[in-house]
Amino acid sequence: MIRAANSEDAEQAVRVIRRSIEELCVSDHQRDESVLSMWLSNKTAENFRRWLKSPDQRLLVAEHDGAICSVGGATRSGEITLNYILPDARFRGVSTAMVMALEQILLNRGNSLVRLTSTQTAQRFYHSMGYQDAGPPVFWGRMPGYPMEKIIE
Repeated sequence: MIRAANSEDAEQAVRVIRRSIEELCVSDHQRDESVLSMWLSNKTAENFRRWLKSPDQRLLVAEHDGAICSVGGATRSGEITLNYILPDARFRGVSTAMVMALEQILLNRGNSLVRLTSTQTAQRFYHSMGYQDAGPPVFWGRMPGYPMEKIIE
């Protein structure tokens, strides 16, 4: 079940985000503590609650058996900003459902172009969802991000 996130979800949602980064994105951070520390630095319950209050951002969570297993977010301008999954929930269609839910929100807001910056880990997944590469990698510290986009209707 995918639903709008709320402030009571903050701690659990942040645990999902942090585990996803730490355990699934090893090819991106390469277990480099400085890269990992930078990436995780804003992944706190306090920040999650701030993100919830932003009129520009919409956050969703996916639940399975009453526990959050995925967190997604998108901005009014058409950018997917968050798409993280609990390692145990991979390959069950949850990430696909989350992206589809985010795309629907963006379409309902009048966006026809969805943008995101993918990790190396997620690039193949986004290609399978119809996203195209949209320029050279952009760097956040030493970690590359891969701009991608998709036209939705």
